[in-house]
Amino acid sequence: MILTFKKISIYILLSLAVLSCNHTQRNFEPENETEEIRINQLGYLPHRVKKFVVVNTEASEFEVVDRNGKTVFSGDLIDQGEWTSSGEQVKIGDFTSFDEAGLDYRILVEGTGLSYAFDISYDVFTEAGKASIKSYYFQRNSMPIEERNGGKFARPAGHPDDTVYYHSSSGRSSGFKSSKYGWYDAGDYGKYVVNAGVSAGTMLALYERFPDVFADGSLNIPESGNGQNDLLDEIRYELDWLITMQDNDGGVFTKVTTKNFVGFVMPHETHEDRYFIGKSTAASLNYAALLAMASRIYQEIDSEFAEDILNMAEKAWNWAVTHPEKYYRNPEDIFTGGYGDRNVTQEWFWAAAELYITTGEERYLEPISNKLDKIQFNVGGSWANYQDKIGYFSLLGKNSPLDDTGKSTIKTSLINLTDSLGTVLESTPYHIPIDRFVWGSNSDILNTAVLFANAFLETGDPKYLNWSIETTDYVLGKNATGYSFLTGFGDKKVMHIHHRPSGADGIDEPVPGFVAGGPNAGMNDRNDLGEGASYPDQTHPAKVYIDAQGSYASNEVCLNWNAPMVYMFGFLEGVKY
Repeated sequence: MILTFKKISIYILLSLAVLSCNHTQRNFEPENETEEIRINQLGYLPHRVKKFVVVNTEASEFEVVDRNGKTVFSGDLIDQGEWTSSGEQVKIGDFTSFDEAGLDYRILVEGTGLSYAFDISYDVFTEAGKASIKSYYFQRNSMPIEERNGGKFARPAGHPDDTVYYHSSSGRSSGFKSSKYGWYDAGDYGKYVVNAGVSAGTMLALYERFPDVFADGSLNIPESGNGQNDLLDEIRYELDWLITMQDNDGGVFTKVTTKNFVGFVMPHETHEDRYFIGKSTAASLNYAALLAMASRIYQEIDSEFAEDILNMAEKAWNWAVTHPEKYYRNPEDIFTGGYGDRNVTQEWFWAAAELYITTGEERYLEPISNKLDKIQFNVGGSWANYQDKIGYFSLLGKNSPLDDTGKSTIKTSLINLTDSLGTVLESTPYHIPIDRFVWGSNSDILNTAVLFANAFLETGDPKYLNWSIETTDYVLGKNATGYSFLTGFGDKKVMHIHHRPSGADGIDEPVPGFVAGGPNAGMNDRNDLGEGASYPDQTHPAKVYIDAQGSYASNEVCLNWNAPMVYMFGFLEGVKY
């Protein structure tokens, strides 16, 4: 174990304080820091729920100790029984009523040890929130990451994308055009319309609710200081790419990629040809929804841009109406991410909802009117199963022309859904709202947190706020692996994400602010992990995770996995007082 001077000092202070209180039976030596106590490793907000998990202990009580070793709170551990998904005996500790702001608190459980240090502060999530949205800046295509903005993660520009060829699946036999800007989608260097839609849409939904978060100058991106919200500046970079993805007939290409994934090299070191590939109904509807949403939000910033993208959104909708079953699948010579979806009912709803809100035209009301009470949540495939949630949130928002009856119907459906998810949370030993662990499980967790957050915004009922916080705690350390899944944050943090720049830049730690995919019982990559690597626990679904670069099934990063993390940090910033 590598100890920093700060940690050594803390342990010395704890030991001296404990001895002075005649609690000599307690041992605060460094090796007593245990991973058996799972906390939110960033910390907790004052006046908000504060819970943790301790596993496989006989203890019935816990203490919160300060940096001097003084006990500042004590409480009972509540037995939750065995969680079969992790193979652990689980107990929950609750110190919600302790609200004294401070640094380096720890949980002490006799016979088990000390937790990692954590803070209680109104600013406990501020820096992590900035990092979670700045991760998108580090994914920018067609521009260098300058040292003044990116620090040691500066890099040359990769993929100018000024000459992107039309693949035969595009409907054109030859030719090329520019498709600059935008974000790399995940650990690879592709740019995908479907995932751009749900990712940017989730963050625009946050902006409509909390327009003051990530204010101008907060992110240190190139546009900081231009007088407008930094979150909108970052999303605009993606929108400027998306407008290049529409064909002349209104249909939208699915992606810009090479024919095969490239190796773990920096983006400026790859020079393979890149292509516009396949138009699809799903891509066109995601495009229509996002651009219609963005049009009303950017109207006061750049009215000409707002009008242009609304026209593009309507053209994409009209193309989808005439091509309602144009489903995408990779052509035989394309092996990059497919994002195939043969059920586009959610995309139809989202696109109609955003176009109705932005234009007020009744023709968009009919496609949504009979689905107002149909809000659902399905585990897995969050990019394909989440778009309509954004539409529901928008229809409940201040800009919505939907009548009170329609809003009431959505609200009732949302509460019914979140109550059912809350029942799962309350019955799960770790207090999380899902009990299946599939590809991108952390995004499933975070998207349920967003649902709880919106239920709170609609009702003011604190149980939804508490559920949203407990759910977010999971990703930041209160989980069966003990990891904080947000790169750059926490004591036990992921270090070897499946992300090409992080693997090729020669820097030990990964680019900060990314959410790793999380436990995946499918282990779809078990044969691709690399020499000598294997999942340490292949039996318990909540622990099927490995912090290894080769693990694209449990340790990759992705735009749509980060978006609900951005949302939750922004939401918690907005309601922290």
